[in-house]
Parts: sequence; C-alpha cells; structure tokens
Amino acid sequence: MKFYANDVASLTHRRLRPSFVDDPQFAAFLDAMPDGAAFLEADGRIKLVNSRLEMLLNLARGELVGTELGKHAKTAGPIIQKLWTALQQLKRLEVSGTLNSQRNVVATLSILRTPDGGAYGALLIMREASRSTRAPDGSDNFRFETEALGAKTSFVASPCIEAMRKAADTALERGASVMLTGETGTGKTELARLIGRANDPGAAPFVHVRCGMLSDAQFEAEMFGIEPGSPLDTSTRGKLGYVEAADGGILFLDQITDLSPTMQSKLVAFLEAQTFSRLGSAQRRQARIRILAATNENLSELVGSGAFRSDLYYRIAVMTFALPPLRSRPDLIEALVEHHLRRLNAGRKPQLRLSPEFRERLGSHAFPGNIRELANVLERAAAAADDIARLEHFAAPVPVAQAKAAVTSTAGPETATPAKFKELVQEFEAWILEKSIVENGSKRSAAKALGIDIATLVRKTKRKQ
Repeated sequence: MKFYANDVASLTHRRLRPSFVDDPQFAAFLDAMPDGAAFLEADGRIKLVNSRLEMLLNLARGELVGTELGKHAKTAGPIIQKLWTALQQLKRLEVSGTLNSQRNVVATLSILRTPDGGAYGALLIMREASRSTRAPDGSDNFRFETEALGAKTSFVASPCIEAMRKAADTALERGASVMLTGETGTGKTELARLIGRANDPGAAPFVHVRCGMLSDAQFEAEMFGIEPGSPLDTSTRGKLGYVEAADGGILFLDQITDLSPTMQSKLVAFLEAQTFSRLGSAQRRQARIRILAATNENLSELVGSGAFRSDLYYRIAVMTFALPPLRSRPDLIEALVEHHLRRLNAGRKPQLRLSPEFRERLGSHAFPGNIRELANVLERAAAAADDIARLEHFAAPVPVAQAKAAVTSTAGPETATPAKFKELVQEFEAWILEKSIVENGSKRSAAKALGIDIATLVRKTKRKQ
C-alpha cells in the first residue's frame, strides 16, 4: 500500500494519541454529556458518538461510526460539510445553522494534538441553540416556547404563585411529574412557561403540546415523530416528534384531559418504558424529559367515571398545584388591572384612566372567565372609551350557564321565552368570535382556531352589526 506524507504523519500521530481515547470509559463520558459529541479520527472517520448527537443528526450510531464525517453532509445538512472542510484543514471551527432534522445548532470542532503538536483527532460538540424553531409549514401543534408571556394574560407575580412555582420547579428537578389545575383563565399556561423558564436564553427545551388539537390517527406521528426515508415519510426528511424535541427539558401537556382513551393508553406505554420508536422505525430511543401537565377539569371525577385512566393519572399527577380563581384574589385583580393598563396605554393617545365607578365595578365582579375575562373587559373599555373608562364602558360576557339560568328564572315551568334565550346565546357567541379574532389576529385565523368555516364566522359577525 502506498502512503503519502500526510498519511504517514496521520498514522504516526494516531499511534501517539493518548490511551484514554480507546478506553471504554471515554465512550461512557461522551454519552453522559448533555450536548451532542463525537470523537473523530485525524483522517475524518467517526470513532465515537453519543446518543444526543444521534438525535440531533437524526441518524443512528451504526450509520455514523466508522464512516467519514463528510459522507453525511447531504443527509444531515450543510453544517456538516463546513465541519468536514475544517477537519481536512485541521482548523478549529465554530458554526451555527439548521440541520436537516429541523434543529438549530451551534457546532464546535476542536483539533486534538499531542504534546509535540501533532493532530491525532478532533472533538465535535453540537449544542442545540434557542428553541424558537417551528416546523417549516407552520402546521405542527407544538412550539418551542421563547416568546414573551401571552400579551392578553401576562403573568403577574404574587407571593402565593411564586411559592407554587418554586415548589413545582423543585418537584420537576427531582424527577416528579407536575399537574397544574384550575378554572379556565387562571393562568396555568403562563405558570407552566414560568416553571419551564421558557423566556430564558439558553434554557432547556420547553415543548408546549395542545392535547385538544391531537387526534387518535396523528398521535404517534406528532408525539414520537417519523423516521426519515420510511414508507410513512412523505417529506423525505422525517418528522421531529414532541418527545424528541423536549429531550433534556420539559414536555408540557396542556389540557391533557382532552386526550382520548386510545391516546391515553399510548402515553402510558411511553411513560412506563421511558423509550419510544419513531413511526417507520424499530429502533428504540430514550428521551430524558420531565412531564408538566395542566387541565381545567376535575381529574378525580374523571378517573372515578372511567373517562381518564387511573394509571396515567398517578404518573402525571405526582405533585398537583391548584391555581385559585381570580374572584378569591382581590389583591391580584388590582395588580392585573395596573399591568394591563400599562400594556394598553403603550402608544395610546390619550392615555386611558379608570373612573372610581369603573374600578368599583371591577372589584365586585365575579370574573367567571378569570384573568382572560379581566383582560377582555379592559380591552373593550379601551376600545370604547376616550380618556376615561366609565361605568357604561364596563361590558362582560354572559356565560351560557348564567344565560340559561336567566331564562329559567323569568319563565314559568310551562312557559318558554325562546326570543330572549336566543338573544343571550347570540350575545355570548358574538363575544367568543370577537375575542378569538383579537387573539388570533384575523378572521381567517380565528375561524381555523374555532374549527368553523370562515364564511360562518363572517356571517355571524355581520349579524351582530
């Protein structure tokens, strides 16, 4: 066999490399690292990879070890080609970009040298960057949370909630699953984001799964992903599942009681085994995730009636925290009012002020919609009033239950008042449509979020006018 000068030098340095490289403990060390890592020979072949790098590249260890790094440039992405070029030149490189697995990463290639300066290999470290990525088509039902807390229901700290956050954070760090309960609009999602440090740069992944948007047919593909190149892969790049996306961080199952019995059983199977397989693959994978869930339902009643699996309940509700309704927190109402006033007055002319009568009405209102309803009441007042919100600007929606009660109380047992009931229902419906349009930014987006046709939404909003 003929060797060129560089080949001989490479082989010499390989013989002189430290013995720890071939020690099995070195491989175990790489596997324990939280970032993707690989040891590369000086000739560019991959000797060792850890499981995290497998997940980032969306390639199995058997496909990587023993092959040249440059071979995977087409499969994994252009970042690999840049790293391969730097390795051939024995130069250190730090590069960032998006892999074909849809992950944003920062990769560092460090050349390893003997005491006399000879290169015997390289260490590749690949760290996932900010998790503000979303699917290219925007259709996935989850996102990596990095945005500011919801503008409509921004989180306002209080000693009670702060204590709850610390306790939940400690429980998750110790491996216990956490369940947040409370009425609709009490701030469960905002508290979950706070617990998951969703806004902190460099924080662990926080994957928000809206369980109500999943169907039995799509559950496994969305939760566990699709293997690239498999018969089920229509994109040829595979699909990143919620579980893999949350590896090393928190999987937030929002409104978990919306999962059907079939989906519940599949979730239990995953939690029991702590492993999963992508659709189209037989390979079992592990994901180090912490479970955070939320619901506005009474879980105990659902378990008792058989609507929610008891084995799933005991796995996800190790520690349960109940968020109090707004009507029991007058101090929080005042803090929220001031917070939303600052938000509404940002750039508003003239600045909005609340009359004493309006503030008194806020203090006495029950707020069945909790924080979301309070925000909505203030937004409607800001839209209707000039510089001062007066009592006539206070408008709160009539919940369906109250509408029905009003009809019952004004009609005898044999008497019906369909006209009044219809008006109440239409008023509530109009409020829902108006609120959804504001939250989603357009009528088309609102119709999609509500699951109705755009023509239906337009017709119903025109009816109000």
